[in-house]
This record gives sequence, structure tokens and C-alpha cells, in this order.
Amino acid sequence: MKEKFMKSASIFSKAIIQPVMFMAVTGIVLSICAILKLEFMPQFTKDIGNFIFNILSGGMIGQLSVIFAVGIAAALAKPKYKTDAAILGIVTFMIFLFANNSWLTLTHRLAKAGEFGLYGTGQGTILGLQVVDMGVFLGIMIGCLVGVMVNKFGDIKLHKYLAPYEGTKSVYIILIFVTIILAIAATYIWPVVNKLVEAIVKTTTTTGSIGFFFYGFLNRLLLPLGLHHFLWMPLFYTPLGGTAHIAGHVYNGAYNIWLAELGHAGSITSMHPSIGYLANFGSISLPIGIAFAMWKTAKPQNRKKVAGILIPTVVTAFMAGVTEPLEFLFLFLSPILWLAHAVVYGLSLLITNLFGISIQFDTGINMIINSFAFPAALGKQYFIPIVFVITAVMEYFVFRYLIVKLNIPTLGRENMDDDQVIEEKTSSSTNVDRAQVINIVEGLGGKENISNIMNCYTRLRVDVKDENKVNMDILKKKVKSSGIVDKGKHIQIVIGLGVTEVREAVEDYLKGE
Repeated sequence: MKEKFMKSASIFSKAIIQPVMFMAVTGIVLSICAILKLEFMPQFTKDIGNFIFNILSGGMIGQLSVIFAVGIAAALAKPKYKTDAAILGIVTFMIFLFANNSWLTLTHRLAKAGEFGLYGTGQGTILGLQVVDMGVFLGIMIGCLVGVMVNKFGDIKLHKYLAPYEGTKSVYIILIFVTIILAIAATYIWPVVNKLVEAIVKTTTTTGSIGFFFYGFLNRLLLPLGLHHFLWMPLFYTPLGGTAHIAGHVYNGAYNIWLAELGHAGSITSMHPSIGYLANFGSISLPIGIAFAMWKTAKPQNRKKVAGILIPTVVTAFMAGVTEPLEFLFLFLSPILWLAHAVVYGLSLLITNLFGISIQFDTGINMIINSFAFPAALGKQYFIPIVFVITAVMEYFVFRYLIVKLNIPTLGRENMDDDQVIEEKTSSSTNVDRAQVINIVEGLGGKENISNIMNCYTRLRVDVKDENKVNMDILKKKVKSSGIVDKGKHIQIVIGLGVTEVREAVEDYLKGE
């Protein structure tokens, strides 16, 4: 049961991250548009900013549900079914909308728009159809349904005279009726679920800064298992992260609310409390504190080598928000350090919230951009330098104290050779040599033992057929990585920013290219 759950969780987390990766790009573009719209900018730049902002706000942010439906369906499907899964994802999504709207109409339960439109009625408009407002949950549900059905029944064979309707065509027939039933059921079930979600949101928002601490604490604790996506994704993109009515539109999820506030900064008087989830020093100041503590506690003769390893990891974290190359240097070495890091991570969100900082940032780049793009009277970004120093110093002293007190053999506290330095430096390189690929495949038990391979931001996520064939010695000693997560039949190799190139190289090798 545990293995089945972990496999399902691993597959889902790999699928959910695909559409989310495009959201980060959208956020950067919208932030630049917000700068173009600032009051002191010339009118033509304001017009350009408004033009692009409105396009992306409506075309991307406003259509997250359908994007998740197609993205998750394609990501979950086996390689041979991906194209059909994407088509079925959008078709099934549309069938759900029309079925849901038709049943609400037939049973005379279409809500009447009030002063704020359909806000507060439990219904909304998606692609021009009034339906039960399930937000991005609808896209996730449809995407998972299509992906699972295609994988399970995609190889259906029929009589030769019915051959044109076999395979994924048969899956489509099944999906038609399953989706209609789900759409009808949702009109009765979702209002109850919606009230439960509202109750949860009310509970979490009333906890204030303490709630942000627990969010940050759990976020780090779940990272080694690769399950942290289950925590932040619903808060960022679903009603679990809050709901706000801005400029005549309803926005669900902390990140969507932030982007809406970013585009209408001139018309809002206060920030939504959910922005507290988004103001995150975890990849900005904390890595500096960790790295400096590890450098300071290293042997004097090793500090130059240690600096050569740590500086690239800190720069990667600050510029791209990727912290795994640094965190995996101590994660498996000392669980106590990891626990302490999780506590400090949570405290950093708590402190940030207490100072009232209310702009989105998780990298140095968007911290700088958003600081210029948003009114300081609302975002209070003038407190960022103060909190930056506080959190970096706090992380430094916690790590230095524990490393020295418990005599933890972190980087540089033991003798180092040049090979170790070279290997650590290349762990985040985007160059993929053939030896690296061969070692990965051999470590995973050979070509025949690999059943599925994907990647997220930094990790190569692999499903193997027989966990007993996996050679952890090869993976840990010969594969250049920042760490290996062993979950039985589900192996994660922490590569860094070059993970996509590594995955492509491994896939080419598996195909014999």
C-alpha cells in the first residue's frame, strides 16, 4: 500500500509541475509589464504594459483550469499516448463544461449575477459557460482522469471491422459517459466541498504568521520525498490559498491573487494576506547563511576549495531559486541539520510576514523586479534588506552552532582531494558527457529496468521495474549529482539546472541513439 501511494504521489508530482513551470515565466513577464505601467512612465509604455498584461492575464492566468487539464493529461500519459491524451484533455474538459451547464440549466439552478457578478454564488464562467466554480481543481481532476484512463485502456483491441474505434478512440467513448456523470455529480457534491475549502481557508488565514511558519517548515520537510508540490501548489493556484475579488474579477490562489494585484496596484488599498506564502527568502538569504557557516567551520586549508564548491550553489539559488544543490550537501549527512533548516525556513516566512512584506519573490531576480514594479506603500519592500540580514544571520549561527557542537562532518571539515572538488563543481553543469549517462543507466539497473523517466526543476525522476537491480554505489559514487533520493522503485537524482539536458541524453541513450 505504501509503495503504491508513493508511486502515485511521485507520478502526480511529476505531472503537476509541468504546467506550473510556465507560470514562473508568465509571472516574470507580468512583473515587467507592471513596471511599464508605473505612473512616471511615458503613456506609450503604459499602453504596451497594459496590452501585454491583459493578454497574459486573460489568456494564461484566467485559463489555468484548462491548461492544467491538458498539461496533466499529457504528462501522465505514456509516451505513445501523449498526443492523444492532450487532445482528450481539452475535449473532456469541454464535455464537462457543457454537461455541467446543461444540468444546472435543466434543474433551474443557474445562479443569478449580483453586484459583483457570480462572486459568492459558488458558480463562475469558464470559456463563456456558467458552471460550478471548481477553479483549477477541475483541470487537475480532468487531467488525472484522462491520463489514468488512457494508460489503463489505451491498448483496447476490437474486432477488425471496428478497428478504427479501438485504442484511445475507445477510451474517448468511455470518457464521454464518465465525464457527463461527473459533471452532473459535481453540481451536488462541489458546493459541499467548496464550503469545506472555505472553512479550511478561514482557519489557516486566522492563524496569521504562525500559519506561514508551519507552511515553510513543512515545505522543507517534504522536499526530500519530492512531495512538497502537494503543499505549495494548492495554496498558489486553488481556493485553498485564498479568494479575492479584484477589478470585477474573482481570483483563486495566492499566486493568481498576487498577479491580479500587480496589474491593478493603483486601485487596491491593502494586500491580500495570502501573499505571505509568496514572500520567501528561502533561496535568497538562507543559502548565504548556510554556505558561510559551512565555509567558516571547514578546515583552514580546505576553505578555498569549499568556497569554490559553495559559491556556485549560492548563485544558483539566488538567481534561479534552485536550492537542492546546496541543501543536498547536508540533507543526508545530518537529519538534525535538515530539521534545523526547516525550522529556520519557517521562521523566515513568519518574520517576513510580521514585517508586512507583501510582494512575491523567491529568487533574487524577481525580488528586484517586483520591488520596482509594486508601490512600496503596499508591498513594504523597503524592509527587505533588514529581513535579508536577519534571516541570513539566523541561519548562519544555527548551522555554525550545530556543526561545531555535534561535530558534523560537513564539507571541508575532513580532508579533501581535488577529485572531490571537481565532482562537486560539475554536479550542476549543463554539459552531459556519455560517461555520466552510462553511469546513470547502469546505476538504475540497465536499460531494461527503466520503466519511466521525467524531470522537474532540478531532479531526474525515474521509475524502475526491479528495485533490487538498482546499484546505489554507482549512483552515489560515479554519477555527478547533488544527491540521490531512494524510494524503492522510484529514484530521484538531483542534477540541478541542467536536468532537462540530462534527461534528454538518457532518453536518447535508451533509444540507442
